[in-house]
Amino acid sequence: MTVSAINTFRLRPGVSAADFERFSRDLDRPVCLAFDVVLDFDVYLSDDSPANVVEVMTVTSWPEWEEVRDGAPELRAVVQRFGELVELDSVTTVLTRKSPLKQEI
Repeated sequence: MTVSAINTFRLRPGVSAADFERFSRDLDRPVCLAFDVVLDFDVYLSDDSPANVVEVMTVTSWPEWEEVRDGAPELRAVVQRFGELVELDSVTTVLTRKSPLKQEI
């Protein structure tokens, strides 16, 4: 079942949004999107919220993504750099699925 993980977190003091954007553009998103399990990966920045960053990653299967995330050597550099940029204790994840209801206003 397709799942979207909504992750929110704060950047470490001294880390700029531009620093995180470079990481996301050059390393995080390209590496993650190279895996077949990852369907989409968007990043949103906020200047006026306790969470500086919101990431929305859609995967074909959360358990499959967890296996890839925890075992793929390609992700080691991503995880290491993420830890340097982000206050890890601020990370929250909400797993969501799109409602089957028609999405009209």
